[in-house]
Amino acid sequence: MRAIVALGLILATLSLSTAFYLPTPLTASPHSLNVKTTKFTESEEESRAPWSGSNPNLRAQIVRNRQNRAKARSNKLKREPKATKKRRLLFRYKDLQIATKKASRVQRKIPLEERANLASVELGSEIEGQVISVVDFGAFVDIGCEKDVLLHIKDMSSSTFISHPRELLSPNDTIKVYVKYAQDGKVGLSLIEGAVQKEEEEEDDNIQISDLELGDELWGVCSRVTNFGFFIDVGTTRPAFLHFMDHSDFPVMEGKTPREYGMEGKRIRGWVKDLDEEMGRVGLTGNRPEDLPRLGWE
Repeated sequence: MRAIVALGLILATLSLSTAFYLPTPLTASPHSLNVKTTKFTESEEESRAPWSGSNPNLRAQIVRNRQNRAKARSNKLKREPKATKKRRLLFRYKDLQIATKKASRVQRKIPLEERANLASVELGSEIEGQVISVVDFGAFVDIGCEKDVLLHIKDMSSSTFISHPRELLSPNDTIKVYVKYAQDGKVGLSLIEGAVQKEEEEEDDNIQISDLELGDELWGVCSRVTNFGFFIDVGTTRPAFLHFMDHSDFPVMEGKTPREYGMEGKRIRGWVKDLDEEMGRVGLTGNRPEDLPRLGWE
């Protein structure tokens, strides 16, 4: 009998201690507990942490646990093998590349089913275009046709020297272009008004490549600089090319990039080094050929 009474007392004590330490039931109202309630706006409710109203000791424990987990992750990264770290960073770099590429995509204004054929473009017409992409030699422009059309860097300005198209254009820019060439489904664009008339006037004045010979001396103006050399306007249909290693100042400027030569817009003398009539290309050298006879004042 005494054992039964003792067991009852123990159970009663345990129930009282459990009730004392247990949190308040969720069904209890703030008024019954005599707790002062505060009304929060929606933004304040969202900003409050889910455990902000709990016991201070419990909140401190949650904060310590989070700090410990963050410290553990940091220590794990410090102990990470080099190969694993390299692979992880590589994947992260690729993800960033994909995200950057997606962000740079241009939303075209005209749907595909509403686009016209390139053959319908008229010579000399003025068109509003959208820059799709920019490359070293020009920009591809959407003029509302099935294909994008190249706007070459040499057709961007007749007065200002442009070393790279990005100095003037960016993707998604809206520009006004003029059709300077339209034949057999091929279209050429220009930012210069009246470029068609200008080309027709200069067509007869161009130097024909068939009239040139190796070693001929030519004077021209540097119209474009690339990582490999200079394009020189010598009066031919296409600018001649002077490789930076064939420049007369190469021994002095060795180790510097072609852009550091400071040749933009300057007049240059060169001699014909290579001729390609089929492709219409002329290669120049800034060094006078040794087999050419020299005059007394040279």
